[in-house]
Amino acid sequence: MRADLNQNNIWCRRSPSSPWSIDVSISDGDGDAWVYRRDPSLRLDWDEALLRSDDGVPFLAPDLQLLFKSKGVRARDDEDFRQVIGSLPAHRRARLARWLPEGHPWKQYLAREDPRGG
Repeated sequence: MRADLNQNNIWCRRSPSSPWSIDVSISDGDGDAWVYRRDPSLRLDWDEALLRSDDGVPFLAPDLQLLFKSKGVRARDDEDFRQVIGSLPAHRRARLARWLPEGHPWKQYLAREDPRGG
């Protein structure tokens, strides 16, 4: 396996002695859709997967970023989930609930939040 094919983050800082200030994730996909690299059957049109800041800077939708963070839930991932989930539209919360693995603690939270079970 080639290591350069598995790199998907770029860490940035102002100078070599400065603290890291931003982590840029490189997402997988093709000309039509974003593809979840851990399960290529999960695909989403780029228009839905990428949002834009007020300045027009594209970024990965928060529900998809949470999906990445769901792999090995750490305290900081749980905190990110708690901070973000309430601001997501219902369709994004429901999609995240569907895409999380069975038994995942966030899935249980989302099922309690949605009377239809996510």
